[in-house]
Amino acid sequence: MFKIKFSITDKEKIKQVLGIEESPSYEIVLCRCKEDMESDKINLVFDMEHLNDIASKIQFFTEVKKIYLEGKSEDGEVKVPLEDIVYIESFGNDIYAYTNDSTVLLPLKLYQLSEQLEPFGMIRVGKSCIVNIAQIYAVKPHLNGKLTITLNNRKVIEVNRTYVAAFKSYLRK
Repeated sequence: MFKIKFSITDKEKIKQVLGIEESPSYEIVLCRCKEDMESDKINLVFDMEHLNDIASKIQFFTEVKKIYLEGKSEDGEVKVPLEDIVYIESFGNDIYAYTNDSTVLLPLKLYQLSEQLEPFGMIRVGKSCIVNIAQIYAVKPHLNGKLTITLNNRKVIEVNRTYVAAFKSYLRK
């Protein structure tokens, strides 16, 4: 589940403090700088002095059970793992979940999804959009107090001013 990109000494301390092991197949990269990040993985970039702070983040990733959303795609009825969803967007009364490979029509309302999925890393960023924080590649300030999010799949989404404070607060948790 983890790849650790630190020196051997730091690696051993990280394993001990966080109670984790490296594995050949992994979803999460622990690294010291942006240059070590892997675009198709969840990246936690930190300095060793923040090791204890990162423990709660690691606990989130290791304890979460697989959660699925059910909906319809061109293949018929499907179950999509929550971790595969990049973002969710509404168009009128239709709610779509987007993964890197597919689009799924969901039967719920956006406000229902927002309330149910927030504890699992999905945050509302606009009147019609929810993003998976694990799929965020970059965040930068935009005009008029808004933020621009670039997702791992390079899709760019704007965080509406109304949602900026809640979004920033959620990221600090």
